[in-house]
Amino acid sequence: MGDGKWRLKMESRIKKLEMLVGRLVRKHKKDKVHAMVTPYPISNCIAGEEVSGTILKYMFACKGIINKGLIKFDKKLKSGVKITVLLENDLGGQAKSYIANTNQMMVKPDLEVFSGDRLTVSVSPNDPEGEVLSEVWISFIWTPHAGEATVKSFLVDKLLEIEAPEED
Repeated sequence: MGDGKWRLKMESRIKKLEMLVGRLVRKHKKDKVHAMVTPYPISNCIAGEEVSGTILKYMFACKGIINKGLIKFDKKLKSGVKITVLLENDLGGQAKSYIANTNQMMVKPDLEVFSGDRLTVSVSPNDPEGEVLSEVWISFIWTPHAGEATVKSFLVDKLLEIEAPEED
């Protein structure tokens, strides 16, 4: 075998070995899986002549956290509106209360939830004999625990399966 052919064959083998080592390194970097868990919205709107009391009920199917919520009233009440966020299960519950002095309010309850937990949000004007609400919009964002997420990673696996063309 001539010196030039032997050298080309060795260079080809070295390139293939470098490619295989690169694949092995990429495969070992995949030991940790990172996933982005999308938050879910919970929302409702209640409209009527005199809106007061429960405006939202929701039951959680898995562990997660209630990150934040936004509530919007049809108008600002001079005396304000009491907002109660109640989270309960068969063992007990916890509540957080807020006073809204504007027609829109952002809350960040940061409540951890578990499968079967029930959320109830209610509103009541601070002066029940005064002004009344005729419409209330409410929306919460909650994020399931990362262990509850389904991770699909096929693109990287497919890319790693692609064989480099054989060199002769």
